[in-house]
Amino acid sequence: MKIEDLAGLVQKKKGSMGVRAAAAEIGISPTTLSRIEKGHIPDMGTLEKICAWLEEDMDKFTGIGGLQIAFKKNKAVSLDTAKSLAVLIELASKQFAQEIEVEGH
Repeated sequence: MKIEDLAGLVQKKKGSMGVRAAAAEIGISPTTLSRIEKGHIPDMGTLEKICAWLEEDMDKFTGIGGLQIAFKKNKAVSLDTAKSLAVLIELASKQFAQEIEVEGH
């Protein structure tokens, strides 16, 4: 799953429930819930609460290899930039792991 799928899952589970009621159930503000339903990417703490409410593993939305990547604000970087950064970090992590393996043998 991708972080972009979060809004649809939240809307589906919320169903006909009001924003205030759903937000109270999740433990976040109604404003935050409305933003997420519009596609904004939540911070890690909010994502954790939403995933618990959805009964989904948070790694499904943030996992990139063994890493977890999330940007707090949707405006911080474009989706393409975030994906490029994630690939760069994953490659650096793999190279670092290989160097540690070589040094250990």
